[in-house]
Amino acid sequence: MTVRKSLALATATVALGSGLALAAPAAQAAPSAPAAQSAPGAAAARTEASAAKAGWHLIWGPKSHKPTKYWATPDFAPRSRTLGVNARCWNGGDGTKYKIDVVRTRDKKVVKKGGWGYCNGGWMTVKASTSSGTAYYMRIYLKGKAHTVEAKAYYYR
Repeated sequence: MTVRKSLALATATVALGSGLALAAPAAQAAPSAPAAQSAPGAAAARTEASAAKAGWHLIWGPKSHKPTKYWATPDFAPRSRTLGVNARCWNGGDGTKYKIDVVRTRDKKVVKKGGWGYCNGGWMTVKASTSSGTAYYMRIYLKGKAHTVEAKAYYYR
């Protein structure tokens, strides 16, 4: 009988020990399961942050000017080597055209000339390779009647 009790006690001890041993990894795994789920979330957050950094960033505008035939905008300085400027005007069907030039402020050098487009309310875009931190401005010319002009500038990072 003592052997039976000893055997039953040993079996109970092994079963109890095994149960604790099996429960221990599950208990350890429970806290790391949310961490494993947050790892892709953290990666997604990093991806969203880098996506927010990459792309076009507004540095000036949109600003409007009363009806005019020429507008030299205020200075703006891109934070990268790629600068994009946009402008538009409205003509009411009179055939007025406009043009955008990107000018470096320090020496008044035209770094990029845009072509002529009609004042139809659509945005004209001119992209230029620039020096980061150098100031630039736009010269917007209208051929025809004076019209309201709207402009803005971006840099790409």
